[in-house]
Amino acid sequence: MPRLIALDLDGTLLRHDGTIHPRDVDAIRRARARGVYVTLATGRLVGGTLAHARTLELDGAMICGDGATLASAITGEVIDARTVDATTAEGLVGTLREHGLVPFVFSHGEIHADESAREYDGWVRIWSEHIHYHAELIGTDAWRGEATVAMTLGIGAFEAVLTAHVELDRRWGAHVLNTRFGFGERHMIRSFRPECSKGWALARLAERVSIAREDCAAVGDWYNDVSMFEWAGRSFVMDGAPDDVRGAATDRLTSRAGEGGGVAEAIDALLR
Repeated sequence: MPRLIALDLDGTLLRHDGTIHPRDVDAIRRARARGVYVTLATGRLVGGTLAHARTLELDGAMICGDGATLASAITGEVIDARTVDATTAEGLVGTLREHGLVPFVFSHGEIHADESAREYDGWVRIWSEHIHYHAELIGTDAWRGEATVAMTLGIGAFEAVLTAHVELDRRWGAHVLNTRFGFGERHMIRSFRPECSKGWALARLAERVSIAREDCAAVGDWYNDVSMFEWAGRSFVMDGAPDDVRGAATDRLTSRAGEGGGVAEAIDALLR
């Protein structure tokens, strides 16, 4: 039986309608009743994660911003963070613009963008409900406080995302993620501190609570979950995940991504 289980949110724990399957809720309660530390590991910011942690009555730390932030599942207070300095963040935003992409700056709980980015409001809100629009993103002091930037995001044409990926890595040494994820004719690209990933954050969390790697398990469905799959002692991937994501996990689930039930299926296998 594992001592720690990390659960991805969108597509894994959350169904397409944003709800959690009752079977999954019950399975998480059963795991916690047996002393298992259950955490959420998501690309969402703290503000987009906390309500779900409270629904599940979690009381430990949660992994947010694809590993940039560890925060309390009770209060949302940031426990540990890996941030991009303001100068680098401005450079990342400038590079995104050079490639014709619409830029966003993400702090650990809020999102900042130009007024022209409002067309993507409904989609970007999956990360956080706290979005601020400015006449000009570069130059505003709203996100330039001490060590506040968790990541930047750019939205645009797929070809632009591919060329920006190379520049973001070469010029700024950023960890670049999710170039293959798109919606309609638009695709997106995110940049973090080089070390940030869900797997890296899971390792840090396990160390904080003195749990060995082999006693950790992870459940997910997308490319940003692969680092968790590669680090955890055991890993479960939802049906319908891309083939290369499925190939990174130790176990394949029969529950379809976005339909629920996969977390319960994984926990049932782990608690046998």
